[in-house]
Amino acid sequence: MNASTTAANQPPAYFDRMIDAFHAGHTGRHAHLGHWDVGDDGFTGSLVTDFAAAQRRLNSELIGMANPTNESRVLDVACGFGGLVQQLDDTLTDCELHGVNIDDRQLDICQQLRSNNGNTLRWQAADACDLPFSDAMFDTVFCIEAMFHFQSRQQFLAEAKRVLKTGGMLAVTDFALTAPAAAPAFCLEAVLADGYGPWPDPWCRDGSALELIEGLNGGAWLNVRHIDATVNTYPSYEHVVSERCSIDIDPGDPAVRSSLLLQWLHVNGHLRYDYIAATAGDRS
Repeated sequence: MNASTTAANQPPAYFDRMIDAFHAGHTGRHAHLGHWDVGDDGFTGSLVTDFAAAQRRLNSELIGMANPTNESRVLDVACGFGGLVQQLDDTLTDCELHGVNIDDRQLDICQQLRSNNGNTLRWQAADACDLPFSDAMFDTVFCIEAMFHFQSRQQFLAEAKRVLKTGGMLAVTDFALTAPAAAPAFCLEAVLADGYGPWPDPWCRDGSALELIEGLNGGAWLNVRHIDATVNTYPSYEHVVSERCSIDIDPGDPAVRSSLLLQWLHVNGHLRYDYIAATAGDRS
């Protein structure tokens, strides 16, 4: 196993701070940028008070694309603190809701959840690229803002296809970055890896999630739907940076530098944030 493979099998270091913040009551169960609606006067809501609402809204966008049903099996890969599973539990009944994560500390937080709607909640440590489930076990697979951490997008998508039933739904989000010509890519990679790593393929040299799913659209994945949500995620960079700097964290902190770099890539057209849903094709 090479060094990059080992690194990609470790939880991102920024979760150390997020776990502490959760236990201190400073953050909720969501661990992603969220979705901000855009009105005639710009973004609606307050960055200070509505960040959690924006995060729930992103979950709702993906839930709407996948449309999971009652009495089904649903898997959330890289489940964080259980926010998506909790939101699914609010709307579904008689389901098995599974969450997997490579970090036992995050799973410990998830274990605190109890179903309010007659669902079974199951949590398990697992590598997203080597899922410990039988073929065709799930009706729906989610993965929100985590795929860029995995050792291989392509391997994860193959695993998602394997564990989905024919006709089952995949719903994911992912960053698609392009390296700017004005700066050495390896320097930018170092900043991203330092604050948000592991990030094995930041420039999607092996293909973005959308490219990989559409490239297999002849049979593995059908009815691919894509929403470019780049503009809807932008306000959260301001929130993340201001929040980290406001609690006496050095602006030179790696996570702050990485947030500022993502914001710069976003502003300058080198970052796209994708919502993608697709139907699993015939297993033959």
